[in-house]
Amino acid sequence: MTKKYKGFFLIFIIFQVRMGIISLENVLVFVGLEGGLGLEIILADHAGFCFGVTRAMDLTMDAGKNDDNEIYTLGPLIHNPQAVNKLEGLGIRIVDEVDEVNEGTIIIRSHGVPPNTLNEAKDKDLEVLDATCPFVKKAQKSAARLQEAGYQVIISGDKQHPEVVAILGSTNGQAIVIEEEEDFEKLPKKIKKAGIIAQTTQSIDNLKTVVNRLMDITEELKVYNTICTTTNERQTSAADLAVEVDIMIVIGGYNSANTNRLAEVCWEVGTTTYHIETADDLSRDWFHNIKRIGVTAGASTPNWIIKEVVSRMEDIKQEENVNEEVEEVNEEEVEEVNEEEVEEVDYEGVKALEKGEALDGTVEQVTDDGVYVNIGAKSEGLIPLNELSSSHFESPSDVVAEGDEIKVEVLNPEDEEGNILLSKKRIDYEEAWGSVQQAYESGEIIEAEVTKEVKGGLVVDIGLRGFIPASHVAIEYIEDLSQYIGETLPLRIIEVERDNNNVVLSRKEVLAEELEEKKEEIFSSLEEGDVISGTITKLVDFGAFVDIGGVEGLLHISEMSWGRIDHPSDVLEEGEEIEVKVLGVNPEEERISLGLKQILPDPWDQFIDNHNEGEVVSGKITKTVDFGAFMEIEPGVEGLIHISQLSRRHVATVEEVVTAGDEVEAKIINIEPQERRVGLSMKELEEEDDNDNNNNTQRKQKDVEEFIDDDEGSGVTIGDMFGELFEE
Repeated sequence: MTKKYKGFFLIFIIFQVRMGIISLENVLVFVGLEGGLGLEIILADHAGFCFGVTRAMDLTMDAGKNDDNEIYTLGPLIHNPQAVNKLEGLGIRIVDEVDEVNEGTIIIRSHGVPPNTLNEAKDKDLEVLDATCPFVKKAQKSAARLQEAGYQVIISGDKQHPEVVAILGSTNGQAIVIEEEEDFEKLPKKIKKAGIIAQTTQSIDNLKTVVNRLMDITEELKVYNTICTTTNERQTSAADLAVEVDIMIVIGGYNSANTNRLAEVCWEVGTTTYHIETADDLSRDWFHNIKRIGVTAGASTPNWIIKEVVSRMEDIKQEENVNEEVEEVNEEEVEEVNEEEVEEVDYEGVKALEKGEALDGTVEQVTDDGVYVNIGAKSEGLIPLNELSSSHFESPSDVVAEGDEIKVEVLNPEDEEGNILLSKKRIDYEEAWGSVQQAYESGEIIEAEVTKEVKGGLVVDIGLRGFIPASHVAIEYIEDLSQYIGETLPLRIIEVERDNNNVVLSRKEVLAEELEEKKEEIFSSLEEGDVISGTITKLVDFGAFVDIGGVEGLLHISEMSWGRIDHPSDVLEEGEEIEVKVLGVNPEEERISLGLKQILPDPWDQFIDNHNEGEVVSGKITKTVDFGAFMEIEPGVEGLIHISQLSRRHVATVEEVVTAGDEVEAKIINIEPQERRVGLSMKELEEEDDNDNNNNTQRKQKDVEEFIDDDEGSGVTIGDMFGELFEE
């Protein structure tokens, strides 16, 4: 058979295969390619279901096949839509609460639930199928035993994770969960007996940190290492495999956090990575000129999905081999035709492209399918959308525009459609690492956008994935990190590990430096007596802290008002803008004393103008002491009623006459303007009353005497006329 007819024949055979008329295996045997495809598909050592998920899935599947009752899972059994759909096909429904089920069987997923949830299901006479992972169950039992033995249980884990919620429930909610650095501040200063339980997906480093911190404050410490190493093993296995292959296929639900992280890990080592859910998501274009394919899967990916994906890739690659045979024949035919029938085209001077080569190019066209770039070759190069940028974008126009000069890397000098496949993302990735290393060594401040919140901190885009620990987001503790998503922050790189694709950044260090600069500026310019503006940042029992431009000063409660106040909240609110007077500046101790009453009118001036000695005034008793009672005459002006001035009778204790809060009258007996003192007396008012009574009595006695002289023998007795007086 001539080469020309062989080519036509192979094209015809491929058409027959794709139409389903004959099988691919028979064609491969016919053309002599069976067993010699050259494609190597390598499955990561740790991929797919972990033990706990496998057990939960098997128990649920068996129940669906054998149980005649209605069956429910308390929440989605796993984060894989295909597996969940498969369960729904067996009639297994999902509920969020036990209250939604009145009868039938309820299945507890592998994360487990608090004991009260199980009791609630049993109280409703539901059949409970507990698929809790044995490792999680062990952690729950250990926590319960520690609690019963009088230990303070400490859980190292994520507060919101259902597994931690279940372990916490095993201690009747008495355990303390340590998730972040700030959580250590909530611990008692001394703990007699403590026991540590680790979330099964915690890192060993986190557990070590908790243990080290607790050793200093506990007399007796027990540690239960309940960590399941599957997650770390899966990521390490995927990263190790990624550096050995041409492309990585990561299988798992798009909503699965651990699967998304697997894809990130593979991409971070520089390997083209595709995240798929099922075999239907595979594209033939990915496998052209590919010899080694790595495959891994998330912990919630069923084995049957992994097998389908691998099987589909084998079929695609077999077709690729047939296509390569046809292309080889056709290329020889084209060469013969060109020599005989077509005018020779001169490509002299056009350098042959090589895979991995870096080139400069100009963007010629931006389409929804990709970006076409002029790289000086015989045809334009194409950047597929997945090779355009590692950052999320809505449209390729958000990344490049026509006419832009860009750098690209050659992925494939010529694909099956004749395109030169390029990557901008890979060049950007390498350049980003160079910039990161330079910024790290120089200590310069860079800016980066926060893309998402993850456990323990924030992820930023620095051309590659950067991480800000929660403790380095700000100087103070931040409860809600999600507020920073989408913001561009000034950062300093504090740790770089290229081998582990790890870049750690700090905003806290940048803010701390800015604060130090502001402190120096403020302390050098601030003088006693200055009136400045500030914002109340915090109220405490003894006063208020005021932000005066990045530095806080203390406004003591005694300097807030001329009058007496019980608490700073009586006159101020957090966030309030106020003016204050600088009372003192101490740069060495970084202290600034502030006053508010000093810029308000002095009530003493008005009091002296309006009141004199001998005047009777009303007021409230504000305080009693051993030697007397203080009475507020006007806001900001208090006088002292000495114990000797409380009453004309002997007074053993002040409280015999007045108590705090009493409204009383007193006479001003002395004013000392320089000392800002007022002396008051209640006794003098009491003596004046006694004198009036005595005068009245004397007048009545005189009337009696005159009556006797004038009306003697009248028959009216003194008792009849003045009985009341005698009674008094």
